[in-house]
Amino acid sequence: METLEPQPQPEQGRTLLSRFFASSERGVIRRAKYVGDDDPRSGALQEKDSSSNDTRPEKVQTTSDIYTEYNGPQVSVHENHDVRLERSVGFLGAFFNMIAFSIALGILSIPVVVATIGIVPFILLCLFFCFASYYVGIQYHSLAMMYPGVQNLEHAGDIMFGPIGAQFLSMAQLLFSIFLQGNHALLGGYAFWYLGWRDCMVGMVAVFSVASCVFTLPRSYRIFAFFAAISFASIVTVVIIVMVAAGISGPQNMSPGDPPKEVLAFGATDQVPHSFLDGVNGVCAIFVSFGAYPGYLPVIAEMREPRLFKRSLAMLSLISLVLYVVVGCVVNNYLGQYAESPSLGSLTPIMNKVAYGLGLPTIMIAGCASGQVSAKALYIILFRGKRKRWLTNKAVDWGSWVAINIFTWTLGFVLAEVIPFFNSFLSLEAALFWSLFLGVSGVMYLWRHQHDYMSSMKNIIGTVIAGVIIGTAGFLMIAGVWAAAVSIRDQYRNGAVGTPFSCSFANSK
Repeated sequence: METLEPQPQPEQGRTLLSRFFASSERGVIRRAKYVGDDDPRSGALQEKDSSSNDTRPEKVQTTSDIYTEYNGPQVSVHENHDVRLERSVGFLGAFFNMIAFSIALGILSIPVVVATIGIVPFILLCLFFCFASYYVGIQYHSLAMMYPGVQNLEHAGDIMFGPIGAQFLSMAQLLFSIFLQGNHALLGGYAFWYLGWRDCMVGMVAVFSVASCVFTLPRSYRIFAFFAAISFASIVTVVIIVMVAAGISGPQNMSPGDPPKEVLAFGATDQVPHSFLDGVNGVCAIFVSFGAYPGYLPVIAEMREPRLFKRSLAMLSLISLVLYVVVGCVVNNYLGQYAESPSLGSLTPIMNKVAYGLGLPTIMIAGCASGQVSAKALYIILFRGKRKRWLTNKAVDWGSWVAINIFTWTLGFVLAEVIPFFNSFLSLEAALFWSLFLGVSGVMYLWRHQHDYMSSMKNIIGTVIAGVIIGTAGFLMIAGVWAAAVSIRDQYRNGAVGTPFSCSFANSK
């Protein structure tokens, strides 16, 4: 099932589930263009018959050969292939690229979530979303092993739903990535301000955008993995400093007459807002913290041995879980209800500067990780079909790559400055698209098992889990959009909304 087109058994009619997916010879031909990967390490090798005495060299059967044997000959498949980047990334490089996308300065907002919902619900939610993150990776990887030509969510949408699905997921991935680039550019401007650069905020965000654009230019994830490793080391260093500083100094925003610090297993103190809306925001914050989903397929597409992605994914899930639980519980133990978002606001000004200074690489590289996803998606679209022949000219090739990166970072910068409530708008977009990427993983499982989802207890359990994942994604989308919309409304009511291209520093922007 992992290497072939989903097909019914002989004389089996269409199942209820299969009616939700397009099934035609045209669809089979369309999906064939994602199969022609002749790299034998992609996963589909012919098993050697141990009983045979034939000593001749074994012929490797590629995924294309299996597909042709099962579905019939392909016509001009290779002519329809999208441009493919070199498979040069090992499992460690894949891990660093994904963790750079997943763990950034947002980890320091986790202690506020713990203070809002309590330690026990926080740990349980971390366990659930860690499982969800691993599940998404496994489903994306399974589709990529069936179709080694898949490089992004656009290709996945094309396989499952045809051109409409391709365009929908392509637009979602592009919009999400570019808005995330704008968010990191804005965070970079804030970091400059906290470090003492008291200049026009627009200029500081522009400087950070230009620097980020430069560090996005390496096109191979193999090279970008070195930047990602620096980003990971940076955020781990910041986290250690924050935990030590919180333990030594305690909450610096606590006034003499304030109640003593409290650490609760469930719920929050009266000093911490804990309405249903606040709880939803906390749940969404944990969910987003585990969200490297948009980077999974692009990373798999560049791995030398895609089968090792599961190893990288397991490392990502385990390390993320440990970091979030340790940071959330330790900092909450030292700061209690006085934790701010991010926790740097609860520390001394000196430690605040030290942490922001050491965290600059993480802010930048995390934004560049989103830039890699959007730029590579646009690069594939630009050189689609017959336009691939332009790549023989290296000047056109690299000139286009540089131009694409300049375009995405310029657009991210403009959007971050034009939208006066950009942070809340990003929460709205995250609720819409991050939950979409989660739900797509459940749909991938159902698509692969559309003809045998009730054939065994294993498949029945898998179908139930896929349904739970899709239901969770639906809840997070609806609740997250509602919470973001209420936040935007409250900002307008309180007069906290800034103006486009404002030089003043405004956290509400």
